[in-house]
Amino acid sequence: MKKISAILLLSAAVLTSCGTQPTVTETQTETAAETSAATAEATTTDTESAVGEVSFTENITFKKSKEILIKSGTWAPRVCAFGGSLLAGVESPSGIIVLKSEDGGVTWRDPVTASFYPGLNCANVNFYGDGDTLYLAYRATSDKDGARYTSLRVSESKDGGRTWSEHSTVCEYTDKAGRGGVWEPYLIRINGELTCVYANDLPSATSRQNIEYRIWNGEKWIKRTIISRGEDHDSRDGMPVLCRTPDGGYVCVIESTAERNKGYPFVLKAFYSDDGVSWSEPVTIYTPKTAGSKAAAPGVVYLPDGRLAVSFQTDEDATVKGDGTSVMKFMVSDGTDIRDITEKSFTAPENIFNTRDGDSSIWTGIFFDGENIYAAAGTKRGSVMKKVCVINAD
Repeated sequence: MKKISAILLLSAAVLTSCGTQPTVTETQTETAAETSAATAEATTTDTESAVGEVSFTENITFKKSKEILIKSGTWAPRVCAFGGSLLAGVESPSGIIVLKSEDGGVTWRDPVTASFYPGLNCANVNFYGDGDTLYLAYRATSDKDGARYTSLRVSESKDGGRTWSEHSTVCEYTDKAGRGGVWEPYLIRINGELTCVYANDLPSATSRQNIEYRIWNGEKWIKRTIISRGEDHDSRDGMPVLCRTPDGGYVCVIESTAERNKGYPFVLKAFYSDDGVSWSEPVTIYTPKTAGSKAAAPGVVYLPDGRLAVSFQTDEDATVKGDGTSVMKFMVSDGTDIRDITEKSFTAPENIFNTRDGDSSIWTGIFFDGENIYAAAGTKRGSVMKKVCVINAD
């Protein structure tokens, strides 16, 4: 334990790779009217809050944490804190379901539907709290008659997650050849503007896969902007997760196929931006320890003492490789500045749910509420979570 004076980054939702030469993003302005549209103003729970002296646990471990079942028959959970409660969004056969916990995640109740397209495959849950409004982003897709339809949707709740309504469609596409689409939406405020970051592998947009974002102007999502171009990295850059840094910058962690020719189908990479406009080149922060293995589906939070906590799923320990035998792991950096961070900056990853060979804990995410880190994953039991307290007042 050590004493620190900290700035707590109270992110409303963190679910779910760093260079030295920033590159200017390519912005594609869709119309002049969209470019000049007024930006919606709102208070966000992504703000920085000054606090007094706190004690911080240097070595964070989930080993003694109790595994809690959120809901059976569901998968890919994401957890957030909002309005004094914990909320969990899970994927189910009937769409996205949100549950609430009033006892710190011990019990979950009041399941409500938060997606509105029962004929589509709804997945990739991501929460974002903004003032009195809680947003939930997800993707809705279908494959029919050889064509693929993909869209990114946003729902909103004005009553703390008890009821949900449709908010907007970020983007939607149909590829008649049944290829590519838009995936994994992630909501965050960048430079004060509500922003949806996502992956795009439409053949008409890229030969690989880009990390892009669009901005909400109060009426619609505008300004498609590429912040990591897969073609530039010979990579299918995917599953972006982001967080703010104490100095006001941004970190994005992704899964990347750039090292597939070295025997690693997916590795984790991170890149950063000081201003949300220019972004560094992605740098590898985790390579699986066995060839032929994947490190994918990341989550990321910034801790008060400047360390970066990253979760992911990997089959590096599995006898038989694949998502069905991947497990959720968790690692923490040593406090190295994000501009200088490398693979050597992180602790050895911990198997959060003590998942055994042949079993799985997958499609994972983490969330930090300023005191606890919540880890969530899909298992054969259903959607599960653990939490570990990382900050305690003396």
